[in-house]
Amino acid sequence: MLFLLLLYSPVYAQEPEPEPAFASAQIGKRTVIYLPANWTTSATDAELTLTSSVPMKKVTSSDWWNATVVEENKVTFRLLENVNRSSIFLVQTNSTEANYGYELTLNGTKYTGKIEAQAPKDSQFARWVDQKENAATAFIPEAWSADLQIIRPYKSMTGFVFFARDSENTLVYVFQPFMPLHLLPNDSLCDSEQQLCSGSISAEKVREMSLGNAPLIISDMKTPDQYFASEVLPVLRKNLHLYRVESEQMVYALSYENNNSTEMMPAHSVQYSFDVEGKRIEGRAMILTRNHTAGDVGIWNGFIVGVESSQENFGAAMQQAAVMLLTLRFDEKWLDSEQKVLLDNANASDALGAIPELMANSTLADFNVIVPTAAHKMVRTYNNTVVAGYIDKDTKQELHLPLFPDLQHWYLDGDQLVGRKVARNPMNPASSLERVS
Repeated sequence: MLFLLLLYSPVYAQEPEPEPAFASAQIGKRTVIYLPANWTTSATDAELTLTSSVPMKKVTSSDWWNATVVEENKVTFRLLENVNRSSIFLVQTNSTEANYGYELTLNGTKYTGKIEAQAPKDSQFARWVDQKENAATAFIPEAWSADLQIIRPYKSMTGFVFFARDSENTLVYVFQPFMPLHLLPNDSLCDSEQQLCSGSISAEKVREMSLGNAPLIISDMKTPDQYFASEVLPVLRKNLHLYRVESEQMVYALSYENNNSTEMMPAHSVQYSFDVEGKRIEGRAMILTRNHTAGDVGIWNGFIVGVESSQENFGAAMQQAAVMLLTLRFDEKWLDSEQKVLLDNANASDALGAIPELMANSTLADFNVIVPTAAHKMVRTYNNTVVAGYIDKDTKQELHLPLFPDLQHWYLDGDQLVGRKVARNPMNPASSLERVS
């Protein structure tokens, strides 16, 4: 999982609380100011005063703040209730170049500073193609790097890891493991392979069976929350002793296969944090388990899809990660080729009966289900974001893209995907995208 991909060096010294991470944008004569949710979600008392460089004509804010105009250049907002959502403050003036000073009093602690609003920029995404095997494509932000690692310990593919990162401690990851492979217990399996039911099996035996998995485990299927507690959490705590689980809960995600919703899939939603290089890293992950049966035999596996970034950058990182995860697509020819290899290997040994063929077929079936399912669930539950469908008129493929408040218009020009701010002109005749939902 993610902590096996990147092992951060923990920071032992307790860093002082950073200054509030206000984000702002100047849109014409309006200034939009954002305050991340982590500053107010646990606040018992909070008051924000903004002092403008130019007279203010109108001020509005999120519903959980009450605004009081002190004078034409000054307004005070008082927090009415602690809400685990980013706060938005909107100030309208007669100027396109307004700057602000702020004074935030939070639970008795006072912070002061300046907010310099800038004109919003378009979000630019470039089409990324897996150069190793041409196995997958996605749209990633310009200046980011991405990689796809296919796990092949022996003959067969046993899973994959996709990750993309920038230079600001931001990581977007998908980990589909088949190690260990959990087999559902049954009498015929135990009768034919005594080693399995005794709880141990050698690497040589695994190679002989051409599964490429070590070890194999006989166990009952686990729900996503059971899988998190018994398989995921111990590994995290072993590798990152400063890892903190902020919240975890059982949820249901609408399963997406080839961009079509099918059925509800149980999942486990986790919010976590840890410290690295003097920064607090925030993360969100969706954990799913999948089980497949054929007659009286079955297998199950766990999958993790997530995003992590420094606390003050998490909102922007989540927007970028949403595009990557929603557009990650595996090549059909590559999947067909991999399935042939998997089935050939499965038929090379009858040591486990129907299990190798079941594994081969289910491995590729999961590729087109897990990522979009987890991505849809994570994106939709972050700031009440909407996911919209678009048809690429050139390729006839459907894209699902997030409609965050400041990224409401999407355009595709060749290998460039552009997210335009809501205040910008939505017309772009060069776009090959057509909104369908």
